[in-house]
Amino acid sequence: MMPNSSPNVASRLYALAVAKDTANLVDADAALALARASTRTLMALSPQAATLMRKFAQEEIDRLSMECTEESVGSIAIIRDAVRVS
Repeated sequence: MMPNSSPNVASRLYALAVAKDTANLVDADAALALARASTRTLMALSPQAATLMRKFAQEEIDRLSMECTEESVGSIAIIRDAVRVS
């Protein structure tokens, strides 16, 4: 039996990392889609529900703004876009 060569192991590890990254992207896309659908549902329930959703979203925006990262800026943009949907 021939031992695993280093390039073969590296190739398998790379393929595994790509598969894991792809799975994470799919999970993130699904989570974002469900969050947007939930937000639209809550906003459509009543004016009071929409107001409450905007209040909670603003609290999250305020929390994220303190992080001062590129990721938090992107998250803030997604949240603002979601609560503008009526």
